[in-house]
Amino acid sequence: MDDKSYEEPTEISVDLTSSEAIVLFELLSRWVADDNSPPGNDSFDHPSEWAVLQGVLTSLESQLVAPFREDYKKILSQAREAVSLDYSRFRLE
Repeated sequence: MDDKSYEEPTEISVDLTSSEAIVLFELLSRWVADDNSPPGNDSFDHPSEWAVLQGVLTSLESQLVAPFREDYKKILSQAREAVSLDYSRFRLE
């Protein structure tokens, strides 16, 4: 067994298309805005998981312009459609 200590890089990047980011922003915004919308507590193993999702939302808020536009609902609809087409093999049944 290796005696070296385990280390991760200080920062990790996750690449999303703008459509993916908008869809994720909408989901996380709903969860944060309505305490009844996020998955139940049994979906999380530790409070840090929910904290990380809130951090992702904060990061998206600081980078996205679309959610603050008057035509956001249209942009969101187009983003959802684009993501659905890209990930059609993962459709919810």
